[in-house]
Amino acid sequence: MKTLLVDGYNLIHAHPELATIMDQDQDAAREGLLRELSPLASPDHFAVLVVVFDAAGSNQPAPVERESGGINVVFTRRGQSADALIEGLARQLLQAGEVTVASSDRTLQGVVSGFGARTLDARSMLDLAKEALLETREDMRRMGGGGRNPLEDRVSEEVRRLLDEMRYG
Repeated sequence: MKTLLVDGYNLIHAHPELATIMDQDQDAAREGLLRELSPLASPDHFAVLVVVFDAAGSNQPAPVERESGGINVVFTRRGQSADALIEGLARQLLQAGEVTVASSDRTLQGVVSGFGARTLDARSMLDLAKEALLETREDMRRMGGGGRNPLEDRVSEEVRRLLDEMRYG
């Protein structure tokens, strides 16, 4: 089983658009990251995809989990860092198969690679997600586009971004 563990805020800060959004609306930045990563939440890429966010200032005595489009989203418990949670998950999940950790935090990379996990820096992870999106679009086109020309292929990247902002907040 292939698992991907993502240091959520680390990736947001490595993404120029999401980092800008983060300054004004953390929820929108988090949702934007989940949209970016969603093409990787498939058996072709990763059977399990977990995005971990620090819940700084939270009073939660346990991590808070939710599911979003095939992605498991976890907010750490009070006093726990995302790095610590990712380290524990990596150690545990390595017993069930291959684990990749996405973060540019060198300390985290060193610890999890010591357990046997693969690591990807934030930029490489975001590039991998873009490639997966292109593959998904191409697969959909091959499987029955039937000559259809979807709206997203007829508008500019800027218009697509604006439509996504309107749709997802």
